[in-house]
Amino acid sequence: MKSLFRAGFFRRIVVPALLAIIMFVVTVFAFVIPAFKKSAMQQKQSMLLELTNTAWSILQKYHKDQTAGILTIDEAQQKAIAEIEALRYGVEKKDYFWITDMEPAMIMHPYVHDLTGQSLSEFADPDGKKLFIEARELAKTKGEGFISYKWQFMDDSTNIVPKLSFIKVFEPWQWIIGTGVYIDDVEKEISSLTNKMIFILLGIFALISLIIFFITYQSLGIESRRREAEAQLHESREKYRSLVESSTEGIILLLNGKISYSNTFIQSWLQYSSDEMAELDLPAILEGGITEAIEQPGEEHRLDVKLLKKDGSHTEAVMTILPVHFAEKEGLLLTFRDISEHLTVRTDLEINREMIQQIAEVKSLGIFRFTLDSKNRIMKYNDQLARMLGYDKPEELKSVSLSRILGGSAALKQILSRLPETGTINTSKVKLLTKNNHFIDVRLSLFMGLDNGQQRYCNGIAEIAGESAGISEFEDVREGHILPVFGVNSLPLSTFYHHPVTCPIDASISDVIKLMADNDADCVILLMNFKCSGIITRGDLLKRFYLHHTDTSMHALSIATSPVITISSGSSTTDVYALMHRNNITQLPVLNPSGDPVGIVSLARLAGNYIDIAEFAAQLLKTGNSVTELSRFRKSIPGLIGPMLGQTDSVVTFSGILSGFNDTITNQIIANAIKEIGKPPVAFSFFSFGSAGRRELAFNSDQDNAIIYEDNSEIPDAELQQYFLTLSDRICRQLDQTGLISCKGGYMASNPAWCKPLSAWKKYFAGWIDNAEPENILNISVFFDFRHVNGDQQLFNELEQFVFDTLKGKTAFFYFLARNIAGFRPGGSKFGTMLSEASGKKSEMVDIKNSIAIVVMFVRIYALHNNIRLKGTVERARAIYKLNVFSRATYDEVLFQYNFLMTLRLKIQLQQLASGSEPDNLVEVKKLTEMEQFILKKIHAGINEFDERLGATFMSAYKG
Repeated sequence: MKSLFRAGFFRRIVVPALLAIIMFVVTVFAFVIPAFKKSAMQQKQSMLLELTNTAWSILQKYHKDQTAGILTIDEAQQKAIAEIEALRYGVEKKDYFWITDMEPAMIMHPYVHDLTGQSLSEFADPDGKKLFIEARELAKTKGEGFISYKWQFMDDSTNIVPKLSFIKVFEPWQWIIGTGVYIDDVEKEISSLTNKMIFILLGIFALISLIIFFITYQSLGIESRRREAEAQLHESREKYRSLVESSTEGIILLLNGKISYSNTFIQSWLQYSSDEMAELDLPAILEGGITEAIEQPGEEHRLDVKLLKKDGSHTEAVMTILPVHFAEKEGLLLTFRDISEHLTVRTDLEINREMIQQIAEVKSLGIFRFTLDSKNRIMKYNDQLARMLGYDKPEELKSVSLSRILGGSAALKQILSRLPETGTINTSKVKLLTKNNHFIDVRLSLFMGLDNGQQRYCNGIAEIAGESAGISEFEDVREGHILPVFGVNSLPLSTFYHHPVTCPIDASISDVIKLMADNDADCVILLMNFKCSGIITRGDLLKRFYLHHTDTSMHALSIATSPVITISSGSSTTDVYALMHRNNITQLPVLNPSGDPVGIVSLARLAGNYIDIAEFAAQLLKTGNSVTELSRFRKSIPGLIGPMLGQTDSVVTFSGILSGFNDTITNQIIANAIKEIGKPPVAFSFFSFGSAGRRELAFNSDQDNAIIYEDNSEIPDAELQQYFLTLSDRICRQLDQTGLISCKGGYMASNPAWCKPLSAWKKYFAGWIDNAEPENILNISVFFDFRHVNGDQQLFNELEQFVFDTLKGKTAFFYFLARNIAGFRPGGSKFGTMLSEASGKKSEMVDIKNSIAIVVMFVRIYALHNNIRLKGTVERARAIYKLNVFSRATYDEVLFQYNFLMTLRLKIQLQQLASGSEPDNLVEVKKLTEMEQFILKKIHAGINEFDERLGATFMSAYKG
């Protein structure tokens, strides 16, 4: 017992524990509590500064009216006094503002009217501090600052507590305005925190004492068990020796590079006795320089080795090297397993695997294996299966469930229900769902596998059975009627090609002409050793034969195109379309993995079923860029992308395409306008804001745009503004003519207020941020979603950087912005949205745009507060979630709300356009499905909960 309490025990256990407690006490009382007090005071000071600036801006406002001649100085001062006297804040709305002059004499005090006009030179707190004299001196020297003094607590003259005020001079009128808050609550919080720390320290001390007692008690038991373990160790050593000797693997223990021990199995296997093995060096039984790997093994690993027997023969083995510590020495434990009997089996398996892979590639077979547990996971698959299902990158298929590929859990259960009967399903015709949500017909074979006698997995083979059922439904691109086709690129290439017409390379031109006529073919492939050596199309015959009257008996190769551009049978239609477009060819031979031609893809057939939207838009705008042609293109957009609305994973993709088309049209109009009126005199940036800035356009969106141009002292301001107003007027007018209607509120670059140099825009944003008053909230809601579209990107980036730098630390800005969002409620119906009076119907109409706006504003304030410069609502929400500002539940909720509301808005607008009516934002509730009505009601209930989150994040701390 005494040995447990020697000095070493206290040095290792007790002393560190006491030092930890002392360090904790010092840290808490020397750093944590002072830092907490400093932070609390800084919050008070920040609040007083922002509140005083707000009241000071009222003086500035009326001074401007006086300067403009709207009011006399007396009228301006009286109105300012009256407005500031009515301001209240804080607990029970009893905190106020006061005004003195520089004498100092009281100009206004909302509660002590007797002081009005009285000199405050001798006015002091209970400690004799002449606070108004100090305020005057501070105003003269610094213009603003904080004053600490003591004052009665509210109406209780017996309760004198510390108070902190902030004053600021208003130079034009030589007034001092100030306000103050009580700071006794900070002292109370510090006292409360100190008491809590003391209780925590006492608890920690008691806990450590219990731990030391427990360690002492355990040490007595450990000593007793150690002696017992020594006896057991001797016994187990003998048992282990017996186990090793009976092992069916060879075991060698190396100490200092010498064989210290070998078991009976390795001795018998290599035909050595125990003494002979002890005398051997390791190279004597290992062939091929393996000893170098043994000398520095690092961690446990395995090697294939050849062992030399005593009679000179060798045998195959797998050697496992394991570093060990034995008798305080470093050693290696080597185990050897005989594998000579398995080599033949392994070779046969490799050959079979290669044969299966070759068959799968030639026959375009998809091979896979999946588990037969509750999850039915796909364990393995070949690249052909991924390509068959439309996955460009085979690894994408790893995250896809088997039930999804088979079209649902019901289809999967039906197929698996047939397995237990025979263990196989042979060439059953089923439909598989591709990446782009189209079904392809395949012949499916399944074979149940066994693992240790239990049913664990199933092997499958899929082979294309024919064309997709949906191909006949696709329509060609006709003049004035554009229908896109989605998902075609996920179909196998065999869907689009036909059997090639071929002839030997030494055939004559007349032979080729006859083959084309007999087979009604558009081209003939010339073969040499069954490989493509040339190709002749009908166009080649026209340009190279008929026009030059070449002799028909000449070799066909003389007019053929060679070498031949080809593509492999495993390629996608996207690859084919790109290759034909890039090389300007209309016929493309398709080769199997062996290089033999198996088909011909015709551009005419492919173009009838495959449309590249981006390529279509680029080609259209390249050949025609007049206002009329751009207007025609914009009108075609709903028909072009409308079918995508139900097929994309998110409405973000859809509205992003719509916004991308709008940017393309805008850029073309800007290029045309600059070409017409001349090169800009300085750099400029044309930018969008609002829904266009977020790339969240709908079919009834209007213009929201502006222009920034570079400040230049060498060019008169009037000349610069005249140029850019001329430019922006032309841009906005032509955007309106092409279908993006003018903004009724005038938020367009053609408005002189929104066509300004960079310096003016900086003043705009600084004013909106520093004075987040109700009249500025609309500008904040619109302009803070701004995005560069055309012109100088660097100029735009400079303004964006200025905005986010100015936002830092602006508590009042976020307070007023949060209050505006919390107050934004259309209100009225059971869905929490307005009833449309313009509809002329009694049916309830939901303005879906207002509902979306609440979600957009909710996400925007968090993005601005966290310096997130992404523009889209979904992009912003994802970034906020990654910063752990949004919980997973909030992030999922916001995404669901936005996607549902925006999808509903776009769907109804597409219906309105199809019926020939103008799209709007009103949704007639009774025409929605019961499920849509239920979801809409739940979403609005969730939106109403945003107030609590906004209040907790942005409003509670500001209110103090």
